[in-house]
Amino acid sequence: MSSAPWYLNAERPSLKHQRKWKSDPNYTKSWYDRGAKIFQAEKYRKGACENCGAMTHDAKSCMERPRKKGAKWTNMHIAPDEKIETFELDYDGKRDRWNGYDASTYARVIERYEARDEARRKYLKEQQLKKVDESKQMDFAKVEKRVRTTGGGSTGTVR
Repeated sequence: MSSAPWYLNAERPSLKHQRKWKSDPNYTKSWYDRGAKIFQAEKYRKGACENCGAMTHDAKSCMERPRKKGAKWTNMHIAPDEKIETFELDYDGKRDRWNGYDASTYARVIERYEARDEARRKYLKEQQLKKVDESKQMDFAKVEKRVRTTGGGSTGTVR
C-alpha cells in the first residue's frame, strides 16, 4: 500500500496517511522555565491581581493563598510577574509525558532521602546503645531483698 495503484498518479502515494511524515527541522524540545519571574514591582499597578499584585493573572486565578487584605489595598509584598511562554509543539510533543523532565532534580531528591535515612539509622543506633547502657546500669544498681512478714512474702528494693 505504500505505492499508488497503477491507474492513479504513480510517482507518489495518493492518500495523505500513506505519505511520509516529515518532522519540522526547527522543532526544539524546550519546556517551561519553571518558577521564572520577570519583573518585581514596588507598588500595586492598575489591572494587576488584587490578591498578590502580579500582572500576569487576575484574583480569580491567583495561586497564592487569599490574603486578608490584598496587595491592592496594602501596597505591600507585591508578587513578581510570572514568565509566560508559548510553544509550538508537534503531535508527539503535546503528548510526551516526560517533556521537560530533568534527571538532575531527581538526583537531588534521592540524595535528600538518603541523607534522611542515614540520620535515622544513626539516631536509632544511638538510642539502642543508650538503652543497652541503661539496662546494664540498672541491673548492677538494683538489689532485691526478700522480706518476710506475717501477712505474706513481699519484695523490697534496696539500693
